[in-house]
Amino acid sequence: MRKTKVVAKKAVPVKISLKNGLVQCEPFCPHVHRGQAIEWTYFKKFPFAIHLGYDSPFEIVHYQMSGQNHIRLVIAKDIPLGWYKYSIALFDGRKVWIEDPEFIVRPSK
Repeated sequence: MRKTKVVAKKAVPVKISLKNGLVQCEPFCPHVHRGQAIEWTYFKKFPFAIHLGYDSPFEIVHYQMSGQNHIRLVIAKDIPLGWYKYSIALFDGRKVWIEDPEFIVRPSK
């Protein structure tokens, strides 16, 4: 696990929505450079969580928000390049909805 002590200057936005019982992420597979951040935003006031997987190189692998509507993950400059699957869970007040999108880490610009 790596300590993330990088302050990201630009965040790659991912908009989360729930439509007809399906969790949607736009974009589904964002490309993010080392030193940037990914910011997931859910515009409802319901809780949501992101789990990066226990084999993830990130220091924190589980993020949960209940009082805010966004989660921000800074990509450290030493994170291995590659493709990362993660799970996102939304709670709509009655049910939990889950999706497994991904993101790609690219070299710093």
